[in-house]
Amino acid sequence: MQLRDTHRSLPGMADSLSSYSVLSLGKLRMQEPWRLELLHAQRRHRLYWITRGQGRVTVNCITRGYGPNTAVFAPAGTQLALELPSQVQGLELCLPPGADLGLPAEPFHLRISNIEAQASLTSHLEKIERELAAQAPAVERALMAYGLLVSAWTARELSRSEGAVLRERTHRLAELFSAAMEAQFRSGRGIADYAAALQVTPTHLSRVCREAAGRPAHALLVERIMHEARRLLRDTDMPAREIAEQLGFSSAAYFTRAFQHATTRTPSDFRDAPRRF
Repeated sequence: MQLRDTHRSLPGMADSLSSYSVLSLGKLRMQEPWRLELLHAQRRHRLYWITRGQGRVTVNCITRGYGPNTAVFAPAGTQLALELPSQVQGLELCLPPGADLGLPAEPFHLRISNIEAQASLTSHLEKIERELAAQAPAVERALMAYGLLVSAWTARELSRSEGAVLRERTHRLAELFSAAMEAQFRSGRGIADYAAALQVTPTHLSRVCREAAGRPAHALLVERIMHEARRLLRDTDMPAREIAEQLGFSSAAYFTRAFQHATTRTPSDFRDAPRRF
């Protein structure tokens, strides 16, 4: 089986060059929309710096609006779904999880009103972008240094407590569900299983998820599973029956029906369709 997973990162300084990336949100918008718009997680830390426009972002099953000068950070393994309307501009920074940069263990959503802080973050990201493009000697050390500067910027902005979008206590259950789902979405477990593990009823779990994310728990679980199904169909040569087994489906036929219901295409049609980006 040949893998084409572009998000794989390995520990150590020698791997930092491939683990760092900076992309404009315009370029991200050119890829297949499901890659960002459906709940998923990555092996790298991600920082989104939105400089213009507005939209919505879901982090750990909590959906919030964002506007200009907003920084959204999702640590490695955090579930995220990001809408990118055509007017939105900004940058995505990906950082290696094992580089000991001192980045927060929890996600954050900050509106940055301080003009100097806005300029500082933009400068750090643009310098990382230039380092990656130049491929100059000692690039690994330069990337580490700029990564630390981003980490320091983050610590300072979080300490200000200005512009932070606070987490509501009632949404804590949605966050716990998100963590459990990310760890077990391949297991074939249903919402009743997750609710039992969280010591709540399925009805209560779905109500909290609908309030926090605008959709019930089952829809969020299906969204996460179907993102992974799409990724495996697009980025690997794994047969559909193996994908079905890996994602906890009882049969390949059941997987095909579920995938077609979610996407209006069969797995083979989706795999053979023209690619974007």
